[in-house]
Amino acid sequence: MRSQIVLLVVGLVVVCVESRPNAESKIVNYDSDVREDGYSFSFETSDPIKRNEQGKVVPGPEQPQGRSATGGEQESNSILQVNGDFGFDFPEGIPFYVTFVADENGYRPKVSFGTKAGPGGH
Repeated sequence: MRSQIVLLVVGLVVVCVESRPNAESKIVNYDSDVREDGYSFSFETSDPIKRNEQGKVVPGPEQPQGRSATGGEQESNSILQVNGDFGFDFPEGIPFYVTFVADENGYRPKVSFGTKAGPGGH
């Protein structure tokens, strides 16, 4: 598993280094909403590259009463839970798609390479 991740990262670095930014690329869709309890955003470019992300603040585990680690009053122990996805096609037409969750348990991506698995074909 670890060797697959290393191979994927090396492959992505090579592709990113070899690819040139598309000066003609434009943002064709953009949406953003920031709230006290979270946020969401999405965008799509004419390349097309698509990205969606939603974050929500949820209560974390109970903290002991008293002072915080910084010496002040006890702070809220909230957690930001994030879900999202992004995808694009390599210049050769090969699709690349990632869905992910990021929370108190870390960043957990699921990668699809070479199949059109995501929304809108990505």
